[in-house]
Amino acid sequence: MAQEVVAVVQEECSDFEELVPASEDGAVWGFVIDEDTSGFVFLDANLGTFDVATVTISLSLGTLEDITKDDLLELLSVNGELLGASLTITPPFGDEQEEFLMLQTKFLATEFSKTMFVNSLNSLVAQISLFFAAE
Repeated sequence: MAQEVVAVVQEECSDFEELVPASEDGAVWGFVIDEDTSGFVFLDANLGTFDVATVTISLSLGTLEDITKDDLLELLSVNGELLGASLTITPPFGDEQEEFLMLQTKFLATEFSKTMFVNSLNSLVAQISLFFAAE
């Protein structure tokens, strides 16, 4: 599965980086679509919980550095309006240990394909434009 994810992401994105090497537990890759759009693909084996592998595709809405508590509360109200997606905050990671606000979608790993990846990205980008575009 990891090889299929790598092949699709490399083909569809302008930049791609392996962040957590593939193992029996899963893998994490970072990608860039264009100068304003970047995100992550998580492959999670879910061993010991569901024992059903999933793929999560997420797009970054930015770091939490400049987001206030009121901003977060307002974002939570939008969360219920999203279609097949949800907001999440990453735990600190990377060299700078930053937390990111992400818009993500998750599906069974067996459903992963180039079409599913592209459709998921298009849906997330459209929802970012609809719900999170600067006014």
